[in-house]
Amino acid sequence: MIFKFKENFCLLKVLNILNKNASTYGKFFRETKVSHTTLQRVLYYLVNKGFVNKTEKGYELNKKGKLLFEKLNEINSILS
Repeated sequence: MIFKFKENFCLLKVLNILNKNASTYGKFFRETKVSHTTLQRVLYYLVNKGFVNKTEKGYELNKKGKLLFEKLNEINSILS
């Protein structure tokens, strides 16, 4: 329900992609199918809040981001 909003959906999808392995902006854009503006806003938020590390090759999930991903998945399963 709440994850149907574009930014929330995008945030969960980006965390899901990163939970598997590091990724690039291009892969996020192809898989989330949201606008560049939405994707940039989500990535900016995740990096600035310390959930995701930006590297030379792209983005990677850190310990804090993994915890966020787990909690959001719990919430998503409760709401579904």
